[in-house]
Amino acid sequence: MDLGLKDRVVLVTGGSKGIGAAIVREFAREGARVFFCARPSAKLTALASEAQARGEKCEALPVDVFDAAATAELVNEVARRAGGLDVLVNNVGGAQRFAGFDELTDEDWLRAYEFNVLSVVRFTRASLPLLRRSEVRRIINVSSISGLQPGLYNPHYSASKAAVVNLGKHLANVLAKERILVNTVCAGPVHSAAWDSNVRRLAEKSGKSFTAEWQATETAEAAKLPLGAVGEGEHIAAAVAFLASHHSTWTTGSCFHVNGGKLAAAI
Repeated sequence: MDLGLKDRVVLVTGGSKGIGAAIVREFAREGARVFFCARPSAKLTALASEAQARGEKCEALPVDVFDAAATAELVNEVARRAGGLDVLVNNVGGAQRFAGFDELTDEDWLRAYEFNVLSVVRFTRASLPLLRRSEVRRIINVSSISGLQPGLYNPHYSASKAAVVNLGKHLANVLAKERILVNTVCAGPVHSAAWDSNVRRLAEKSGKSFTAEWQATETAEAAKLPLGAVGEGEHIAAAVAFLASHHSTWTTGSCFHVNGGKLAAAI
C-alpha cells in the first residue's frame, strides 16, 4: 500500500531504539525525510547511518528532552534543514524507575510527568507553527496500554501515559478547525530496550540469569495475550505510519490500541 509519505518531513522523538527506531525505519522505507532525536548515543548515529546506507533520507539530532530550550531549538533546526514539518511523532518517554507505589518519591513522579507528558507539550508547542504551514498536518502520540489498564507496578508511568491520551484528545479538539489531526497509539507489551531493562531488574531479584528470566517473562506475558505472542516495535510503527498517511484523513482524537488483544473492555 502506498501511504503517500514520500518526501514528507517527519520528526520522531525518542527515535534511537525500541518502538521509536521501528517508527523511524517505517517512515524511511516509505520515502519520508525523517529526523529523529534522542540523547547522544552510538545507537542514535548507527540508526541514521543504517538508513542512509540504503539511500533513505534520515538524520539524527541529539537532544536532552528535559531541556525545554533544547527541544524548541531542535524543531527549529528541522525547519532550517527541511524547510518545514509535516508529521510530528511524540514517542519519547518511558519508566525511568521500576517500582511500586510505596517505593516512589515525589521526584520519581515529577520526573515521569516531565519525561512522558511535558515532552509532548514542548515538542507540540514548538512544532505547531510549522505544521500549520503543511498540507499534511499530523501529530501522533505514542502512549501505553497501562494508561488505560494499569498493572501492579510503575503507577507514575501509567498515570503519565493516561495524561498523554487525555492531552491528545484535547489537542485534537482545539486543532480540528485547522485540520491538524491528532491521534494516539497505545502500545501493549513489546520487545524493546525497556523490556530488557525490566528483565534485568527481575533477574537481579530472582537470582536467575538474564536469559532464563527473559524466557520466563516472555512466557508469562504471552499467556496474558489473546494472540499469544509479545509484540514488536514494527507493529506499533505500522499503525503510526498509517495515521500519518493520506489513507487517514477523517480520524482525529482517537486512541488506537495495538496490544495483541490484551486490553479488557466492555462491548
